[in-house]
Amino acid sequence: MEENLGMFKAYDIRAKEQSMTLERRAALVRAVVHYYCQELGVRRVILARDARLHGPKLLEALMEAFLSSGVDVSVNPLQISTCQFYYMCMQDKEAGGIMVTASHNPSEYIGLKLVGPGCFPIASGSGPEGGIDCIRALYREDRPLEKGKRGRLSVSSMQDGYVDYSLSLAGVAPGSLKGLRVYAEFLSGSAGMDFLLAFSKAGAEVDASHLVPDGFFPNGDPNPIIESSVAPARERMRKGGYDIGFIFDGDGDRIDLMYPDGSQVLPSLNMALVFPYLRPVYSRHFESLRSFADMKTSPAALSELRAAGLEPSVVRSGHSVIKGQLTRHASEGFVVAEEETAHYYLNLPVGDGFIASENTLVIALLSARAMKERPEGYERAKRIQDSIHRAREWSLHCKDSSVVEKVLSDVRTLFVSKGAKLTEEMEDGTPLAATIIRLREGEDWCQIAQHSSNSEDSVARWEVSASSEELCRKAEAEVRSFAEPYINEGLAYY
Repeated sequence: MEENLGMFKAYDIRAKEQSMTLERRAALVRAVVHYYCQELGVRRVILARDARLHGPKLLEALMEAFLSSGVDVSVNPLQISTCQFYYMCMQDKEAGGIMVTASHNPSEYIGLKLVGPGCFPIASGSGPEGGIDCIRALYREDRPLEKGKRGRLSVSSMQDGYVDYSLSLAGVAPGSLKGLRVYAEFLSGSAGMDFLLAFSKAGAEVDASHLVPDGFFPNGDPNPIIESSVAPARERMRKGGYDIGFIFDGDGDRIDLMYPDGSQVLPSLNMALVFPYLRPVYSRHFESLRSFADMKTSPAALSELRAAGLEPSVVRSGHSVIKGQLTRHASEGFVVAEEETAHYYLNLPVGDGFIASENTLVIALLSARAMKERPEGYERAKRIQDSIHRAREWSLHCKDSSVVEKVLSDVRTLFVSKGAKLTEEMEDGTPLAATIIRLREGEDWCQIAQHSSNSEDSVARWEVSASSEELCRKAEAEVRSFAEPYINEGLAYY
């Protein structure tokens, strides 16, 4: 069997369907079941899927393999959002969970997001025996499954509970959003039903595009940062007279906000706006409240987070890393986190404790509430945002990792020679696996966030922000200049 080991990513398992032969799929399923039974020791597992065309057969294979191995299975066979799946897992802290999804990737991809008991993320280096690294080894070993007394199968739908929980956590009462005009673009993904149910209860007037799940993703890849996919939504926002807009990715765990003019609301600034509504949830448990902030968060946005009552600390990118950090440092008051790629993370209250997870519905409801009750906050955020000049994250795809390392090194060396300061570790000493480069020129500042991708092979990424357009464009041009020789030689491309 050709191994297809590239499907084992840093944070999930993901591959093109055409590379998943019947033999490979069966071997992957066996490896996952072995891991959940032997390393996690679970006797119950929760299974779900999004709208992906190839999701049903992978979900069916997982379900049968777990049942034949004596594991009880609770499954929602219909397409749901990943955040609703996380809610399902939060209700049974002893169960493992698997979501069949390839998130924001094109339609030809299929994959798995994995969690252990307590909704703890299973990723490369995260989870017993190395998490996904262990599953990869089990896949290569490809041992047959041990048959036992067949597990029990049950069907579960927790949509109503998820919607009501999200409304309650956001403090949004029935009818309280009446008069607010809301627009949402679902990119044919699986988050629309949750959203419409919640916002209808809240009384908002909702308009939507591509609400019906469609795994062909006919209007473009379901990724909020691909402008060709979301440009029609921004144009509709500009012309529709809406108060606030939302864009979800394919499985609904990313949410990009739009101002009435269609421009993006920076997640860091939005976190500063919505956190005051969450403060009562946490203040009775923690003396001081802290957040993890994306390395791309600008100095201006960090100031807004502090003004909102949070002390931000830079965090390494990646959903499993951030949720792991929230779990490990919860006792120190770390309660929320954000990534500028439109990911939000919360230590969600469950019973008498917290579980670090994602809930984009809560973020949407909190944002709508903030827009209705304190619209001046978004007006201020827009002014701040307009004063930050930004080259949004771009990627350089390279022939091999040596090109990535050389370009990143050259960029670092150049800006150090100009007097820039580097940040390459988190507060607790954990490596960022990235470099934050900050440069000051008088009253002006410039920040470059650079790293190699943890989810794609041989990919370098940058984002530049600055206090002036001239400084931003100059820094962007300097970064891009190091890539040009490799592009010209056919060793890299944007």
